[in-house]
Amino acid sequence: MASSENTRIVLHCGNATAEIQLRGGQIASWKTPDGRERLWQADPAVWAQHAPVLFPVCGSVKDGVISIGGEKYAMPKHGFTRNPDFRLVRKGSDFAELVLTPTEESRPLYPFEFAFHVTYTLKENGYRTAFLVENLSDRPMPFCVGGHPGFICPMEPDARFEDYELLFPEKEDGWNALAPGGGYIDGGETLECLRDEGRIPLRHEWFDTRDALVLTHVKSRSVLLVRRGTRNGLRFDFPKMEVLAVWSKPGAHADYVCLEPWHGMPDTADATGRFEDKPFVTILAPGEAWQGEFEATLIRDE
Repeated sequence: MASSENTRIVLHCGNATAEIQLRGGQIASWKTPDGRERLWQADPAVWAQHAPVLFPVCGSVKDGVISIGGEKYAMPKHGFTRNPDFRLVRKGSDFAELVLTPTEESRPLYPFEFAFHVTYTLKENGYRTAFLVENLSDRPMPFCVGGHPGFICPMEPDARFEDYELLFPEKEDGWNALAPGGGYIDGGETLECLRDEGRIPLRHEWFDTRDALVLTHVKSRSVLLVRRGTRNGLRFDFPKMEVLAVWSKPGAHADYVCLEPWHGMPDTADATGRFEDKPFVTILAPGEAWQGEFEATLIRDE
């Protein structure tokens, strides 16, 4: 019997295709009408993921522990959604809705009844990831949620990783929170290229020296990942997500970059540990739900 990691749901829209993996509820392939794969293919020697979804935290928590109602719970970085199997609840030719409910793994970490829905909708030139979080408990439920898609970069066969840049439409202050080793936030810096020019040129050294760029003050709710001097690449929209992280594995110098929209952020060095004190946390009343989404669109110069 095939493992859930190999159990994939295939979507079609025109000549575009996508594959959704039940293990971790993540999109594992996105091929545009030209037949090119656009998502990182989970090379286990580099980074063995495609596009994880993050719940109920984004990033690391201080000392690996959260406090809820005075009780302490261990919490892995980015939460507990990478390993369990999501359940398929609806499917059409171009969309699939998956849901995760509490598991034996999650119950000791997060003492709530919940339903975490992830819906993927394929378009001819892109795809959308939509979240729906439901509190099925009888008490208020704090949570954060986010995405972690890895896009192949360079996107054209004659280009290099360093030929690409991120362009932001809003005037940004350039603040980048520093999370040494991918841990909790302990300081920050101003990226002058972002503050002054609204751009971040891709360089592997960003990640070698910082692990990730964690833009916690970003005003933009979209960003372009394009080949420098063109508009060839991706438009990435994240209308309800307050934080954008940018990451590629330090030291690997691999041909991918993750654009991570977060409704949440890693803990800071002076965090109280109380979940309800986390920046950008949402506290859902019993029976309430929260929705958010992000979308990747292939763009080209006319």
